Amino acid sequence: MARFQHTVILAPVPRRWFESCVATLHDLAEDTDAEGACLRLPDGRPLPGLVLAQGRHLRPGARYRPVNEKDGEPDADQCVTVLSWDRRRETALEVVTVDDDPDRPARLDCALGLTSAERPREVRLSATLRPSGGKGAKYLGGTARARLDLGGWWQATGHGRRPSRAPLSGTLTHALARVTVTVVPRPASDGRWRVTVRARVTGRSVARPLLPLAAAVLGGRARRACAEALDRAAATWNAQVPELVRKDGELLRAELADALLGP
Repeated sequence: MARFQHTVILAPVPRRWFESCVATLHDLAEDTDAEGACLRLPDGRPLPGLVLAQGRHLRPGARYRPVNEKDGEPDADQCVTVLSWDRRRETALEVVTVDDDPDRPARLDCALGLTSAERPREVRLSATLRPSGGKGAKYLGGTARARLDLGGWWQATGHGRRPSRAPLSGTLTHALARVTVTVVPRPASDGRWRVTVRARVTGRSVARPLLPLAAAVLGGRARRACAEALDRAAATWNAQVPELVRKDGELLRAELADALLGP
């Protein structure tokens, strides 16, 4: 078993602002109209690059596909499916991407769930990579799962009692190893978030007895690389988030609509 721990300081995101963004995203999606396969933003502008390929807009089973730039046809290798759209209960989407590379064909299935838009409490994310052929396909796939307890996160970033478990946790599973990650925030003295990331790596199958040796030889280098990656991510967050949270919902909605229209 190998362990890793690193702490970064992050600019905070106000709870009320976050929840207003969730509502704004849902409003924009629900105010978008579908005319056959064509999607139109609330102001009537057609949404390029995405079509409704099956079902009714935002109803369970509705499928959306990006438009292929080469021929203007829906891309058969990518699909977004609405699993659930209920602001009081759950919003859930599935994103499937197929890579038909003849040497290493693969399929990536991702699912994102939110409980709920009216009162955000939990976010769930899962991803599974399934190679379908080629040499060593067993060792090219894997799964990832993450869960964010929003109530626990806001509680942990306050000055009251700490939650009983890490608000953000996840696992990465490969044929040869499993990585378990927890993320715990605490308030820093200057009002920012002091976020501690902990990871535990365990070997699986034939790699189980080899992990202690690998950790002894490469552990220091791997820990430094992970710490540097987290520091870079924190620097990017701190450079962008303070300006972002100063924008109100209407401005964010307008900017998002413009972004969806492309250059």
